[in-house]
Amino acid sequence: MLYIFFGISLLLFSSCNTVKYVADNEHLLTKNTITVNDKKNVDDDINNYIIQRPNRLTLGIPVALNFYNWGDKDLETKYLKGIDTFSKKRDRPKEYKKFKYKFNHWKFKNGEAPVILDSSKTKLTANKLQDHFFNQGYFRAKVDYKETRKNNKLATVGYTVKTGKVFLLDSISKNIKSPVLDSIFELHKNETLIKTKEEYNDLNFANEADRITKLYRNSGIYHFTRGAIGYKADSAKNSYKVDVKLHIGDRIIERNDSIFTTQYTIQKISKVDVYTDYSFNKKEDPYTKTDSYNGINFHAHDELKYNSKLLSNSIFIEPNNIYRDEDKNLTRKHLRGLQNFKIANVKYEEIDSANLAAKIYLTPYKKYSFSANTELTHSNIKQLGVSGKISTLNRNTFKGAEILRFSVQGSFFNTSRDAGDNTGGFFNAFEFGGDVSLEIPRILFPAKTENLILKKMSPKTKISIGTSFQKNIGLDKQKFTGIIDYNWQASKKKKHRLELINAQFIRNLNTSSYFNIYQSEYNSLTSISDIISQTTTIPSNNFDSNGNIIPSTFIDYVTDATNGFQTTNLIEFNNVQNIEKRRNIITQDALVPVISYEYTYNNSKNYKDANFSFFRARIASSGVLSSALSTKTNANGQKEILGIPVAQYIKTDFEYKKFWGNSSDNVLAFRGLLGIAIPYGNSDEIPFSRSYFIGGANDLRAWKIYDIGPGSIQNGLEYNVGSLKILSSLEYRFKIINSVKGALFVDAGNIWDITKTDLIADEGKFNGIKSLNQIAVGTGFGIRYDFNFLVIRLDLGFKTYEPYQPDNLKWLSNYNFGNAVYNIGINYPF
Repeated sequence: MLYIFFGISLLLFSSCNTVKYVADNEHLLTKNTITVNDKKNVDDDINNYIIQRPNRLTLGIPVALNFYNWGDKDLETKYLKGIDTFSKKRDRPKEYKKFKYKFNHWKFKNGEAPVILDSSKTKLTANKLQDHFFNQGYFRAKVDYKETRKNNKLATVGYTVKTGKVFLLDSISKNIKSPVLDSIFELHKNETLIKTKEEYNDLNFANEADRITKLYRNSGIYHFTRGAIGYKADSAKNSYKVDVKLHIGDRIIERNDSIFTTQYTIQKISKVDVYTDYSFNKKEDPYTKTDSYNGINFHAHDELKYNSKLLSNSIFIEPNNIYRDEDKNLTRKHLRGLQNFKIANVKYEEIDSANLAAKIYLTPYKKYSFSANTELTHSNIKQLGVSGKISTLNRNTFKGAEILRFSVQGSFFNTSRDAGDNTGGFFNAFEFGGDVSLEIPRILFPAKTENLILKKMSPKTKISIGTSFQKNIGLDKQKFTGIIDYNWQASKKKKHRLELINAQFIRNLNTSSYFNIYQSEYNSLTSISDIISQTTTIPSNNFDSNGNIIPSTFIDYVTDATNGFQTTNLIEFNNVQNIEKRRNIITQDALVPVISYEYTYNNSKNYKDANFSFFRARIASSGVLSSALSTKTNANGQKEILGIPVAQYIKTDFEYKKFWGNSSDNVLAFRGLLGIAIPYGNSDEIPFSRSYFIGGANDLRAWKIYDIGPGSIQNGLEYNVGSLKILSSLEYRFKIINSVKGALFVDAGNIWDITKTDLIADEGKFNGIKSLNQIAVGTGFGIRYDFNFLVIRLDLGFKTYEPYQPDNLKWLSNYNFGNAVYNIGINYPF
């Protein structure tokens, strides 16, 4: 049925009459070509100058145009005139007619009207191409075009560009009227972007004007604007060389209907006033409270609610310093980043030609606020759910712009695994929790860090404690967490995070249901009992009233040395021991005190940027200090705190993402991930909650979460984990029609064991380069709907290479819809 649906859809959208709504005297534009110096252009920057473009293609098919042509314009017209044309049956209800009209209207609204060739736009495109190449230094470029109209109402346009020879910069001179400007320019002349013998390019002149403006406005020249900069280019007739002259005149002042000029001067800040409770309604009321710190004056109408010393950490405009745009922008950015002020404006008043007064107006948010929100949630484990959160917030808690937050949250969702509670209903699991956090806009540490982490880096300290508990999610964990976290922004692209402590106590509340949840382990015990029963009579207390194995009793029976199974049934004995070890690892309560450092590099300019890279590196160590402080050990020689073994391991994660695209509608995205976890000292294994898994909607999408690995093992366990993970994904994202997007993807990866545990067979251990042939590969496609604030997606993953299969079945043996994995997700997978 699914094949038929896709076949019909493809036929529908590929076979529509593309010229259905093209009039007899019109032509549908199907192609533009640009030829530059006898070579076909492949430069997107040049193609962007084309004003009239053909209808958008999706995988070579004009889906949006076909969608538009699917509509019936006659039906639209007749409906609006009130004529009943919707059915030959006159007893059709009005609701049906209205629905059919709205559905028809929806096709036109979401489709794309045919692009009709317009000669005026063709000519305008040619002019723009001419201007482009002229600005690139090809002053004698020529652009011609040819429109080809065909009898089938289709048309193409070809543009031919002959650039000629590019002009080079010859002499570069300047005429800067104000001496102070000339002096500053000379000090930084080596930074110029315009140099002799280089090709003429308008963009270089624009960038140089920006550089000069930034230079002056950060050197005390408060009144300087970019409009004061002018360039004059003079090209000799046959030399292909250009002489350029930079001109910056004196400052122009308009006053009392008069215009006059004066030389620019350097101005310094002689006074800084901060109005901490400014509001438009009270702007005329007197400020009765005043305080000063480091020459900065703080004012309030009735009460100074902010500590002057602490608030000054976010103010970079200081008395006796020269005017600098950077100081102004930093101050505004940091004050807004405190999340205490809804308005943070910086204004300057001129005292005289040499001095300025800075006035900072702050309008605080209400001290207390309450919020409640709900959202759809999704993760690899919690497939789809609804969550709600209630928060109360106390701003400026200790008069240093701190934020104290108390939150209670809960979630109901559908889990990807049967948790042993078949109560019915879509939402078969829930999670509730609460936490208290204090965010401090500075580094709170016994030693001074100001020289290492500068205040302009927006340093923050976050202290939080919280708890949560689950129902019908695995073993129903209860968690208690305490975190001291530092983060700072070293630059626009670089961010650091240091967790001084991230201590988590994990308690499993539903350990008695282990063999209900991990049904494969129970099935293994049943098989072992069948083998043993062939030679030995198993005591009846190992079975319940229905004749089913009682797991814990049977495990004790087999592993009891007095029963001799280590001799008579060694394989079964070892298998039962391994089952018990796995159960102990997974059900054991854990104390995980982590210290970690994380570095992030992201050169994305803004949320619309579709061409950027991202890198994240994290290293974490668990149990370093706590194990040293512990004085108690258990029977296994493990150090304990409050009777719980302290987990000790080192874990590193590296993630790289790269995006190529000129818009969010056409992006090629890549992700690479490497994770390594190594236990030491107190631990022989990585805690289950900190181990790596693979599969799921944000991972290796051709397999369900936990379904694959480690290595080439196929053991049927419900939860497969490892201590090494390699994953990479390549995804092409494209627009289908309006908010409907599509994707084609390839995922490759796997997990392995590197702890040398005897619980994992050799096929699951990483043995160097040769283990890379165990990397699984999944391919597929996805449909996404973009709501602007979130994206809902359906990704279909097909098993392409299965490392656990025999050699002749590894490739494409299960590449079909029957074995595909259907992933529902919220937002993009990476």
